[in-house]
Amino acid sequence: MNLTIKRISDAETLPLRHKVLWPNHPIEQSKVEGDETASHFGGFLDGGLVCVASLFEDDGIRLRKFATDPDYQGQGFGSEMLAYLLERAKETDATFFWFDARESALPFYERNGFKPEGPRFFKNAVPYRRVRRSLAD
Repeated sequence: MNLTIKRISDAETLPLRHKVLWPNHPIEQSKVEGDETASHFGGFLDGGLVCVASLFEDDGIRLRKFATDPDYQGQGFGSEMLAYLLERAKETDATFFWFDARESALPFYERNGFKPEGPRFFKNAVPYRRVRRSLAD
């Protein structure tokens, strides 16, 4: 089963961002500065939104608030969305794609060609690493 991926509004990303990334915090924590000008994408199965991601042009292409509904994790949908986003990023003048990844998700990102760089840091006690991938790949 393949995702149908299409552009969505920043408001459409919020419920799934909140559910997956910061469920114990106010939904406002799932918003980020620049949401109104970023490119937002949704992955749909049978009309239901199961994956969201947002791309920002910020010293390369930056992925933010990438979330897949827990009921659909581990089935390849996140990898499918990530491949789609990399193709969209290659259509720009940017030379690399980067983001701050939760350490718990590093194996997933490494399988998808991303390399961690720099030291561990924390957001609300959650450990993160910055990851990056060339868009020439």
